[in-house]
Amino acid sequence: MRKKRPKIITGLDIGTTKVCAILGQIDDDGQLSILGVGSNPSLGLKKGMVVDIEATVDSIQKAVRKAEQMAGVSVKEVYVGIAGGHITSQNSKGTVEVQNPIRGVTEQDRQRALERAKDYIKLPKDVEIIHAIPQEFVVDGQPGIKNPVGMSGTTLEARVHLVMAAITSASNIVRCISQAGLRTCNILLESLASSLAILGDNEKDLGVALIDIGGGTSDVGIFAGGSVKFSGVIPLGGDSITNDVAYGLKISRYDAENIKKKYASALVDSVGPDEVLEISDVLKGAANQVSRRFLCEITEARLEQIFMMAKQMIDASPVKNKIYGGVVLTGGTSLMHGIAELAERIFEMPAKVGMPQGLKGLSGVVSSPIYSTGIGLVLYGLTNQPLNPHYYSNGNVFRKLSYNFKKLLDWYLWE
Repeated sequence: MRKKRPKIITGLDIGTTKVCAILGQIDDDGQLSILGVGSNPSLGLKKGMVVDIEATVDSIQKAVRKAEQMAGVSVKEVYVGIAGGHITSQNSKGTVEVQNPIRGVTEQDRQRALERAKDYIKLPKDVEIIHAIPQEFVVDGQPGIKNPVGMSGTTLEARVHLVMAAITSASNIVRCISQAGLRTCNILLESLASSLAILGDNEKDLGVALIDIGGGTSDVGIFAGGSVKFSGVIPLGGDSITNDVAYGLKISRYDAENIKKKYASALVDSVGPDEVLEISDVLKGAANQVSRRFLCEITEARLEQIFMMAKQMIDASPVKNKIYGGVVLTGGTSLMHGIAELAERIFEMPAKVGMPQGLKGLSGVVSSPIYSTGIGLVLYGLTNQPLNPHYYSNGNVFRKLSYNFKKLLDWYLWE
């Protein structure tokens, strides 16, 4: 018998500003090796939601094609991230009686408890659950149990984090992928995908707030005790900063994006009062000088708003006191100078910028916060461990996967 090649997984990050496809596989030493990366401007989305199917399909095809050419392979299926203002979350719990207390808790008991937790909330007709993530189980009043199967007890309670999405928004993403000639393996909330790429087990256990600042939206997640406790979406992101710069400096959005990336800072005080930038006036077409400090006043003000909205969201959550480790920032905007220091000032706790690490292959290309979601989607697909193996959409949005999931390194099959 000869050894079969490791399976190649494609993560597809369909964002408001860019569509990014990343191809990866697990090497013999257990590290993730990146084989191909493709990125293309996203022209069909607004704040994480599809507004032009044809443009979105074209962006997907171009990004995937670039990744295929780099890796020298053909892509047929993808793991996809989802975001947008339509995303909501809620913690729930469900309690059932153990069918055979003498034999102990069975997998069927576990599933019934999870089902009860899902049924505990009433959903609008246009919303469905995309993730039901077990946080812990309680057996006869004993909390903190990760896997209750086999334990003796008479009652079993499941405490679950539910993530909901608008049915039409999720359906439109899957439709675009299908029209691009690809199949959707599964859809994952982008903040959860990013957490797989940048948060270690110790950070998730201690308690951190993850803020993924994308183009159209910013995703917020609270992780504590080893699992996600809260998730939410802010309808502002890097595009909001770009629009502010374009309006404030009276330049095109294209120039505003470039100037933001090159010269902006999240801290006005880090810029000298005499620093000037030469820009092209949209109306007059002539070069004009503006204060770099004025540019940074614009960017700092908008980032303060995003962080204040995140802080208010976190403070209103039932797990606000679980954040002992601090704040982790990721996404393209987190590359801005001084952003961690601004976050520390707003949240009054330690903050850092998180990025994928421990990669092989094209690691130099993707070791950036820009690719956190894409790398997380690849990791999600490679471990083949859905966050919720027992719940999937009742509609056509999601495909029910097998319950026989393989371990992270168990891709070496024999023919």
